[in-house]
Amino acid sequence: MSYWAREIAGWILILLGLYIFYQAYDMLLRKRVIEAVPLTFAGFIVFRGGIHLLKVAVAAQAARGLQLAAISSPAKRVQAAARPIGPTPSKNVVPGPQNRPRPREDGPAPGRRRD
Repeated sequence: MSYWAREIAGWILILLGLYIFYQAYDMLLRKRVIEAVPLTFAGFIVFRGGIHLLKVAVAAQAARGLQLAAISSPAKRVQAAARPIGPTPSKNVVPGPQNRPRPREDGPAPGRRRD
């Protein structure tokens, strides 16, 4: 399936899903709730299918562009810089904020009543 066929099929499914949602909304306005529930579910499935087809079409187009780019220029491998593995040196550790302990009050705890 070509890119354009997926793109067109995706948009058709999205529009069909929106039309099904409109039909379900119309049924709800006419107080036909039981009939609207399965129609809403079907509209959701069709709408999501259309969105999925659009995503697949865009991914196929991007992949086709990557293939052409890979063929035209040879890739140069870049090796990542080696990082030491082990404990963090103490000179790189920054201490956090230091909090003083709050003074303890001798009276009753706040929020408690004495009877």
